[in-house]
Amino acid sequence: MADFTGFGNVVLPARDLPASIAAWTALLGRQPAFQTKDFAAFSGNGVEIGLTAAPWVDHPLVFWTVEDIELTHRTLVAAGAIAMTEVADGSLAEVGSAEAATGDNIDPATGIVDMPGARLAVLKAADGNLLAITQELPMDWSADES
Repeated sequence: MADFTGFGNVVLPARDLPASIAAWTALLGRQPAFQTKDFAAFSGNGVEIGLTAAPWVDHPLVFWTVEDIELTHRTLVAAGAIAMTEVADGSLAEVGSAEAATGDNIDPATGIVDMPGARLAVLKAADGNLLAITQELPMDWSADES
């Protein structure tokens, strides 16, 4: 059985990312805490809302927090979930069925992605729904010191 410890965040589809950022900035009264060309995250009061222009996010995607992402990932796969990975065009594919998006932060065998302060993975449950998991990591600020 997978051991979820809570909700990490929710990622919402944003086909027009600038318009979505403007709408959520107005709603929340703050700018995104993090932003790239296809993703933005708003954080505050223990809640994180992500907006993504990635084509594979068609519905809100809840990220469940876990203590050990690799153990939980293996447990979910053993229970019938399919490990997914982002591919070059921004869509999702079953791990091993297509070339994963490039980057040192993606494990090609599992699809687990290393991000600053977290590791995350997306799997497809047997019913076809996407299941996302995330493990928070301590930030290593020593790399920023001069």
